[in-house]
Amino acid sequence: MDKETKTILTSKTFWVNFLTVGVVLINRHEQVVDPVLIEPLALVVLPFANIVLRMVTTKPVRGLKK
Repeated sequence: MDKETKTILTSKTFWVNFLTVGVVLINRHEQVVDPVLIEPLALVVLPFANIVLRMVTTKPVRGLKK
């Protein structure tokens, strides 16, 4: 019953979401890509990325402390 866990920092789902938010926030300031393009794209692509990552997840995530 005691499943092996991994920290949040080793979670691919965490990093995909963290980097997506970072890119959107940086883009709002720097305007590398038109926000009219990148923000709706992030809203459409990110949920599907999360679904795929959730399907391949094998270990539950725990916080930073054990």
